[in-house]
Amino acid sequence: MTLTIDRRLELDAPLERVWRAITEPGELASWFGDSAEMDLRPGGTGWLAWEKHGRYALRVEHVEPPHRLAWRWSNVPGQPVDQGSSTLVEWSLTVRDGGGTVLELRESGFETLEHQQQNTEGWKAELGELVAHLEAAA
Repeated sequence: MTLTIDRRLELDAPLERVWRAITEPGELASWFGDSAEMDLRPGGTGWLAWEKHGRYALRVEHVEPPHRLAWRWSNVPGQPVDQGSSTLVEWSLTVRDGGGTVLELRESGFETLEHQQQNTEGWKAELGELVAHLEAAA
């Protein structure tokens, strides 16, 4: 059994605006965690941090502005991506008919159902924050 999370959002914001929200560290930190850093190129490294949960290392796997982004991130705070378990987060952005953006997110590579369920709840909250962030900036 492959454990994945799939989410699809229809956003009113233009594609380029959504791209900035998921790729620019200052933007990311305003809705996804408390702070962020990302070198936006294949092989580039970075991290996402939450005061409550710790700092999670990431490595950019694929960048195709402004449509596709993939990063691999560690499942354990403070641990490098290449050590221990990690999951792959893939973002796909397309222009929505009539305006706006369709965001599709997939996280894959979970080793346990418990971790998948934790991140399922996490994505519900975080993507809700993304929607609020984009609406506030409109």
